[in-house]
Amino acid sequence: MQPDSAIVPDVPVSGLGVSVTWNADPALPGSVTDKITVSDASFQVDHLQLLSDAGADDRTTRSRYQLRWSSSMTPSNEMFPDAPVAVYQKISLDIRPGFPLPYAYQIEGTWRGDGEELKPFKIVDMSPLSIPIDCSVTLPAGGLGSIAIRVDLQDALNSIDFTHVSEQDGMLLLNGGLQLADFHDRMTHAFKLDD
Repeated sequence: MQPDSAIVPDVPVSGLGVSVTWNADPALPGSVTDKITVSDASFQVDHLQLLSDAGADDRTTRSRYQLRWSSSMTPSNEMFPDAPVAVYQKISLDIRPGFPLPYAYQIEGTWRGDGEELKPFKIVDMSPLSIPIDCSVTLPAGGLGSIAIRVDLQDALNSIDFTHVSEQDGMLLLNGGLQLADFHDRMTHAFKLDD
């Protein structure tokens, strides 16, 4: 017996599939250390994909969008309502420069050193970040799976010696050199599964 087509919805049932939430700890915007406050953090996501025991699938892929924490916005949850029933084991996150913004990520805020006046800073990185995040989330038939990703900038920001960052028009600008290379390496560990 076929159900009446008038009462069968054409859209996926709400609440099914896999959701990805983004959390910042320490909270953004806000104080990341006793000397550093972040006011804006933007990441150009080229590719986000959930990988399961069945492999890659277009239904669990998002491309070309921005993750941003600022005074006026935080990242929205990613919803994959058509995600196949599977065990999801890895998240592949690629952050890289793209139109219209030429950087992979940019972080702005203020820094105050011992005996120093408060100074604004900007970190601009053009180099791509490829971040694999291990997980283990089972999506049962007709069910909902949830994955939370935590962004922690504290270690990376603590690695910067702001007294050796060049100043341009009153702003400390880190956009190259050995300090940025070290910061970039630490940023590959800034995105983690939020247990």
